[in-house]
Formats: sequence, C-alpha cells, structure tokens
Amino acid sequence: MAGNRLAFLPLDLGRSRELQYVYVDNNFHLKGLPSYLYNKVIGCSGCGAPIQVSEVKLLSFSSGPLTVFLPAEVKAIGTESDRVLPLQELAMRRLHHTCHSALSDLNFLSPISLPRSLLELLHCPLGHCHRCSEPMFTIVYPKLFPLRETPMAGLHQGRTTVSFVAYCCSTQCLQTFDLLS
Repeated sequence: MAGNRLAFLPLDLGRSRELQYVYVDNNFHLKGLPSYLYNKVIGCSGCGAPIQVSEVKLLSFSSGPLTVFLPAEVKAIGTESDRVLPLQELAMRRLHHTCHSALSDLNFLSPISLPRSLLELLHCPLGHCHRCSEPMFTIVYPKLFPLRETPMAGLHQGRTTVSFVAYCCSTQCLQTFDLLS
C-alpha cells in the first residue's frame, strides 16, 4: 500500500493472523494506524506529513500536535466526558446483539421493518472496539499512541509522525485500553 494517497486504513486490518508485514511508506496523508497493527512489521516512513484541508470534510481528533482524520463512516467522536451513548448507537447495538444471538443472519429484516440506511449499517458495522470487540455503528472513542512511545520507535527514528489509533466503544473501554496489554 506504499506510495498512495491513503488517509486512513481499515479499522480491522490488523485482525488477520496471516498478515505479518504492512508497508504504507510515503502516504503523506496517513497519520494514524489501527492499533491492531501494533504487533506487525510496519513500514511507514514518509507518512504523516502536514496536509492541506481537502474538499471532503472528515471528522478528526487531535492529541498534542497530531491530528488524525477518521474514516467517513464515523458519524461522531466520543470523549471521556460522555456519560451516555447516542440513542441510535444504543439501538443499533441492541438490534445487532438480538439478531446475532437469536438468528444466524439478518435476512428476516427488510426495508419495511427498518429503514434501508439503518439496515445497511446493521449489516456492516464501522468497526469493533479494540478493547472488547463490541461492534460500533456511528460513534467511536479514539485514543492515540504516538509511535515514539512504542518499541517500533527505534526503527523509524523520527522519519514519521504516524501514531497508532485505537477505537473504543465506550468511555470505560477508552480508559482501560492499553496498547501493550
């Protein structure tokens, strides 16, 4: 994936046990790697250079001098001060659990019983919590782990400003998620 214009990688890319090497060098717009890639061999030199604000407005969050843009599917960014999830997120999670625990698939649902946009979202969550694997549909709680704070820092020695990004499903998972655990 080196030498492209990637701004972010799929949230679950690193879940593959077969995947061992990830080369995303020279993707200037890429500033965050999914935390699941922490235990992979990663080439990311030339990433994280300052970017111009594009025409597409993506949600972003900042930690110190680093700003990371989130995938377009993310509709909201949660913070540690959030006490309650949005109603749509709660409903989607409950419906997802109900459908997957009682049935093997969601084919019994139709656009008549659920609006098409929600039905499509239910079939394809935007990702899973990096702490507890809970599916997330509209909101994530992001946490940054700068590369300089990981064992990989020595490999890149200042040639990149990329960080690992964890996406959590709640403030509880956000507070307890640690990249090294």
